[in-house]
Amino acid sequence: MAKREPLRGLDCSAPAEQMVRLVLRGQLKAMCKLRVKALNWKDPEGVHDMRVCSRRLRSAMSDFRPYLRGAALPRLKLRTIADALGAVRDEDVALVALEELRAHAKGPAAEGIQIIADEHRKRRKEAREKLKIAIKPSVIDHFRKEFQAKLKTLKIVSAKNSLPKSAAESISFRDIAREIVQTRIKELREASHHLYFPFQIKELHELRILAKRLRYAVELFADCWERRADEIAKEIALLQTSLGELHDCDVWIDNLGKRLEQTARKDKTDETIIQLRAGAAWLVKYFAKERTEHYREALTRWQEWQSNNFLEQLESILGVARASRP
Repeated sequence: MAKREPLRGLDCSAPAEQMVRLVLRGQLKAMCKLRVKALNWKDPEGVHDMRVCSRRLRSAMSDFRPYLRGAALPRLKLRTIADALGAVRDEDVALVALEELRAHAKGPAAEGIQIIADEHRKRRKEAREKLKIAIKPSVIDHFRKEFQAKLKTLKIVSAKNSLPKSAAESISFRDIAREIVQTRIKELREASHHLYFPFQIKELHELRILAKRLRYAVELFADCWERRADEIAKEIALLQTSLGELHDCDVWIDNLGKRLEQTARKDKTDETIIQLRAGAAWLVKYFAKERTEHYREALTRWQEWQSNNFLEQLESILGVARASRP
């Protein structure tokens, strides 16, 4: 997991408007400087690191959005960059998994997995070509300049109503940090009941996203509190990872199931079809078993959170409970 770099000059007691610009500018810089590394195919972690930075920037923009007025930041352009990075990263991860699993399969199943891996290798090549275009120097330079220009126009308001200039200037970065973390905790709580239904695929995927947003928010504001923020972020990451692995299994099972359905209508004497069906069936059984394990991990962790009042402790540590409850 890519590490969050400390941000120089951050003062949580300073006016929010000033610090929001500092944070967004810093995250923009962190992402853009990874462009060359992301195009080094010998080290797939370069793509991963730039993708994570793009996610952190998007998450921060989403966190701050209710408080900002002014020219809209180029969200769609950032999404295009993030999607291109994600397409390559997904294929990198898929190929690593397929190569490892092929070593455990035998006969036609192993050959079928190799065929599937070759298809992913072809898709990765295509995704890499698209990524070259999406993050070429001129595109990144234009995106950075547009982002910075619009960042200068942003003004802080309250989340619900516009504030007088004097009041807006009195809002500290720590003030909006409390509100943002509180919102992310509330979202996760309200969606947590989906954990009790293992086959609510869409809802469990959305729960993973909410866990990720909470983790990113805690990491973003970690420097605003003295106690355990990084430790808490790591704990949230464990739930996010379990739900993420579960979702990956769901994607594999769905895609492989469609493959089996398609090959069922083809010549069953064709050797390639036989191998594909054997490989796809082997993988479905594997990912179905893995999905169960990841679901158990996620549910167990949530039950532990309830037993030790993890989210309540988070509110207390970050001062959210005191800020929101008289």
